[in-house]
Amino acid sequence: MTRQPITAALALLAALLPAGAQAREFTDQFRVDFEFGPTYIAKNNNRYGDQGTLLLAEEIGQQENLILGKRLSLEVPLSERNQLVFVYAPLDVTTRATLAKDVNFNDVLFPNGTVIDTRYLFDGYRLSWLWSLLQYDQLKLQIGLSGQVRNAQVALSSVDGTRYAQESDIGLVGALKARLYWDPLAPGGPYWLLDADAFSTFGLIGDVTGAIWDVAATFAVPVARGTDLIFRGRLLGGGATVPDKEIENWGNFAALTFGARVDLESLVE
Repeated sequence: MTRQPITAALALLAALLPAGAQAREFTDQFRVDFEFGPTYIAKNNNRYGDQGTLLLAEEIGQQENLILGKRLSLEVPLSERNQLVFVYAPLDVTTRATLAKDVNFNDVLFPNGTVIDTRYLFDGYRLSWLWSLLQYDQLKLQIGLSGQVRNAQVALSSVDGTRYAQESDIGLVGALKARLYWDPLAPGGPYWLLDADAFSTFGLIGDVTGAIWDVAATFAVPVARGTDLIFRGRLLGGGATVPDKEIENWGNFAALTFGARVDLESLVE
């Protein structure tokens, strides 16, 4: 008796589906994924130099406006269970503010009341490898590794041109990666995509502390052959504290984006 309501519900759902609906198979394909939308700088703490002052996002105008976040990725299948994902995630923000305190940045003093322009550049170039741990028609779980090249710069300049200081860095960051596809409603219908890259030093590298996290939840709606519209929420952050180099930089960014996932093979066909 307990199975009758479930059977009736499934029969009703099947009747409401389009006649041509087919069970989705989350197979790896050549796919482009692009997104753009408003991004909020929730936290961006920077301190550089032996006598460096901790500079917060709210003190340099980074929380007064939203910025336009954007990202492009290319998914490349290698075999039935192996996949590569290339990601380009640019971030370049310039703000102007009047300092409410003395700021020492890399041994350059910006006095209280100085009007400064601050540039925060953090471009990410990421390569990920994913392996399918579980794979069904409506559920797929992948795990893997990521390596990201960061192109970063924090620069302060007084508007009158008398003072300038900057910190630039090109580095490599590794992370663990996981991705989950879930098609809970109907075969071939809207689905969820959860994607996460994360890593921490866990205090294992001397007195250096470092971490990275990039977590996104996507709701995708198929709109045409090989094309899904996506609505995505993302939390991106991380940073490092390196006492030997007198560096402290921690950030947290939240984004709500819109875009598409396009199956390139379907377009060619």
